[in-house]
Amino acid sequence: MESKRGQVTIFIIVAVAIIVIALIFFLVFRQNTNKSETSVSEVKTYLSDILERAVLINIITVAQQGGEAYPPTTSFQTPYYSVSYWVIDNTSTHPSREQLASNIDLLNSEITETNLSWFFPGYDISSGEFKSNTTLSETGVRVSVKWPITIKKGTTTQTIEDFTFNYNIRLKKLYDAADYTADLIANDTMPIEMPQDINVTVYTYSNAALYEIIDTNAKYQLNKQPYNFVFAVK
Repeated sequence: MESKRGQVTIFIIVAVAIIVIALIFFLVFRQNTNKSETSVSEVKTYLSDILERAVLINIITVAQQGGEAYPPTTSFQTPYYSVSYWVIDNTSTHPSREQLASNIDLLNSEITETNLSWFFPGYDISSGEFKSNTTLSETGVRVSVKWPITIKKGTTTQTIEDFTFNYNIRLKKLYDAADYTADLIANDTMPIEMPQDINVTVYTYSNAALYEIIDTNAKYQLNKQPYNFVFAVK
């Protein structure tokens, strides 16, 4: 376990990079549509890619916020995220693994607020009810989305409804390690002993600490960077 004091946290860089990539992706598509005609089937592919990236951002966000979609106002504030406290005054309280998955689905449901036609000038795109179901396994995260979308251009109409995304992220393993760590902290039974491919880095501050649970297994990296889960202690 590594401890760092008074250091600005850097574990949000991967999430920020993905957001930037997604924005570039949108701008490139808009530029390309001005140069050539894009088929409806290609729009369907772009929509699936956009949704896959948006869901990944939500998975990252929930992991950086201590498993919460909307952390309480009493959470630890970083420049990028509010991180929920899992241990306060030696009392451990935090979302269950099932609640963590539900919080990812909650953020996913807000994707429907996007005006899809904005990304695809010249197309009439409408969507129906959005349903997301996140499943955590030992080796990844699976998100099944049912979202009926109708794409119209001229006399051509096509629909797409079911999306399935598999992410090579061991979120379940990291959550379980975080749960174990929080219980040890609450019961003051240190040191923390992690599996060989899981590391813990502690960022200490004057009135709190951030615990970063890191998957160091190269098989489960995100954009060639280790994936992590973060919670706060007060």
